[in-house]
Parts: sequence; C-alpha cells; structure tokens
Amino acid sequence: MKQNMQTTTSALPERILYLCACVAWAAKGDLQHLETAVPQALDHGVTINELKDAFAQLYAYAGFPRSLNALGVLEKILNDPYGKADRMNEVNKEMVNDPYGKADRMNEVNKEMVNEKMVNEKMTKWSWGKPFVRPAVWDDAAEALRTGTAMQTRDEGGTPWDYTFCPQADYYMKSHLFGDIYASDQLTPAVRELVTVAALSAMDGVTPQFEGHKECAVFMGNTPEQVAELCRWLSHVMNAE
Repeated sequence: MKQNMQTTTSALPERILYLCACVAWAAKGDLQHLETAVPQALDHGVTINELKDAFAQLYAYAGFPRSLNALGVLEKILNDPYGKADRMNEVNKEMVNDPYGKADRMNEVNKEMVNEKMVNEKMTKWSWGKPFVRPAVWDDAAEALRTGTAMQTRDEGGTPWDYTFCPQADYYMKSHLFGDIYASDQLTPAVRELVTVAALSAMDGVTPQFEGHKECAVFMGNTPEQVAELCRWLSHVMNAE
C-alpha cells in the first residue's frame, strides 16, 4: 500500500516530515503502512539512529508494545529491505494448496526482486547518522532530575509544572522523559516535540495532550506555522488511500 508523499511543500525539512510520518504510523499501530514509511524516510535522509531514537521515545506516549513493534519493523527492513523473506513465506503457504506450482511461483518472486547489486546500492544510501553515545545522566539520577526539570520548564514555556496530585508521575516525567530520553543527542528538543505531536495525532482519546504539545512544540523552537503544516500534512498522509 504505497503512500503518495512525493509532493510536499513546508517550512519544515522534508526529512522531518517523513520521520514524523513513521512515528504516527507506529503510534497508531499500523505496521503495514509503517513498513512502507520507514524506507521512504531513509530514502529522504532520515538516519537509522534518528528512527531508533524516535521509536524509543514513542514508548512514553504510546507504550512499550508499539515502540518495540516499530523498532522491530526497522530492524526487519534493515535485514531484508525488499521483503523477500515475507514473499517466500507466502509461496510456502501457497504450496499447501498447490504443491506443484511452487517452482513457478518462486520464479515469479525472483523476477520481482531487484538484483543483489541494486540492494547493496539502496542500503549504501541509507545512513546510520552519528553514533549513539550513552548520556552521562543515565548514571546520575539526581542530574537527570535536575536537567529534566529544566527541560520540562522550557517545554511549558518557562513556567514550572509540578504534578502534585501524583508525585510518581511527576518524577517519571521530569527525571525519565525530560531527563533521560531528552538527554540523547540524536534528536533536538524541537524535533522531539514534533515527534510527540505526530504520535498524539494518530492516537484516540488524547486530545488534551495533542493540543498541549502543539503549543509545547512552539516553546521548543518550532514556529506555529510549522506545527500547523505538520498536522495538516500528517492528516493528509494518514487518511490517503
């Protein structure tokens, strides 16, 4: 199911739009569309490590199952960029009903697959990006809480936000989400907020958070026009057949 994402105009870099599309499909739990979106993102300059970081961050909003599923799709594509293994599995299933047609089907599949040289050329164009470096705050809980509190305050437009009703959730958000997760330098704080907006845009029942994070995305350095354009573009992509 191919997505038409070739004609896009936006103040945001196109690569960021493709990154956010991947996050939206992952948050929705639509792995079929995600398997199309990931290679498109890689083709348009999103790095493998950026996708890994965005999918890891996703767990804070959509949960570990969808975060890990998205990482699994990325890993699968890197190991088998053209899905030949899946196609061969389909042939093996068909053999149950047509045991004598397997050879013909295998030939059809092989004809549809690009040759090894083209596969290598494709993979060469995909970049891992800058190496992942373990953040120092991961080994310093007090520092993670301090830097996370400062980052959360920035995210709220400079106003400190304390969730006194539930100290546990308050600590998790400050220390882990804004401390540990934001400490990774694969994505900027501005892009992280766009990733969050993309995830929330694809989820049901999170309207307050979606609206709030659109504002936070501006506080983190994006323009209102960029956030609005991202939302319009994602709506088009997610609803296109």
